[in-house]
Amino acid sequence: MITIKDIAKLAGVSYSTVSKALNHDPRIKPATREKVLAVAEKHHYRKNIMAQQLSSGRSNIIGFVLDELNNPLFANISGNLHAELKKLGYQMILVVADEGMDVLDHLRVDGCIFWDYEMTDRAAFWQRFANIQIPCFVLGTDDSPNSPYIKIDRKEGIYKAVEHLKNNGHTQIGFIGNSQPIKLEGYREALQRTGLEWNEDYILPAYSSWEDGYFAIRNYEWTAHAPTAFIGLNNMVTRGALRALLEAGYKVPSDISLIGYDDLPDMQYAEVALTTIGPPLDELAIQAAELIVALIRGEQVQYPVVIQPQLYHRQSVALYQAT
Repeated sequence: MITIKDIAKLAGVSYSTVSKALNHDPRIKPATREKVLAVAEKHHYRKNIMAQQLSSGRSNIIGFVLDELNNPLFANISGNLHAELKKLGYQMILVVADEGMDVLDHLRVDGCIFWDYEMTDRAAFWQRFANIQIPCFVLGTDDSPNSPYIKIDRKEGIYKAVEHLKNNGHTQIGFIGNSQPIKLEGYREALQRTGLEWNEDYILPAYSSWEDGYFAIRNYEWTAHAPTAFIGLNNMVTRGALRALLEAGYKVPSDISLIGYDDLPDMQYAEVALTTIGPPLDELAIQAAELIVALIRGEQVQYPVVIQPQLYHRQSVALYQAT
């Protein structure tokens, strides 16, 4: 296996120059960097992470901990976060909680980002989190930990969705999904803020999958007083609900309007281009990358960082026409 010393000899430069070039040090002239990288690529050089850790005390690896991989939202967030961390000179390794934490321990990552996933014992999680000895923070939490964190204002997002539907004449607005208390609280508060009535029957039980959204609509008993618009808990629930509505013969949005929570690229390519509410994922990734790197460098940071969801107008909401 070729080493940095071998590359230095072949490129006609010093060992330290090769090391700086491989780590994208801005002090290295572009022509020198290109020569070094060309030699490294030609001879299939691969970094020795363990050696790098021993010499620098850093791995330049950041862990990202998720609890599930089924939701395309997490693939999108992970891709954006990886790209932003790479710009800052770091690699990202994705692990699944809780067993994945052992992998991060062995790799001795420089820092760690936790997605705030649903758990049965939050007190135990926060206790374990407080004992982690490397820079870390929680992304997307609704709690208020006494440490840096990034919050998504989900309640404000749901309010914007309700407000948008009311502005289009809808006063009977339902919610598909009951597995995320913060969004249900936001839904109830949004109805109060907009002067609309709360109706328990307008909440359709669903967890978080496409099938949950699909069967929530399929199993709903429609009456003359049924909602004229729905908000979906997340992207998958909304896509499933849309399919069920269309199969049942409803026209979206002329019969039923629909807003999905989470904006992903595929939402605009659904059977009906879906209006959505959700955090801008590129901004989320930038803020997360900058925060973890600042913590690794020991810089003072202001927290919480609050991400405001945005409304993305498409074709699944229409002005309500009474019949």
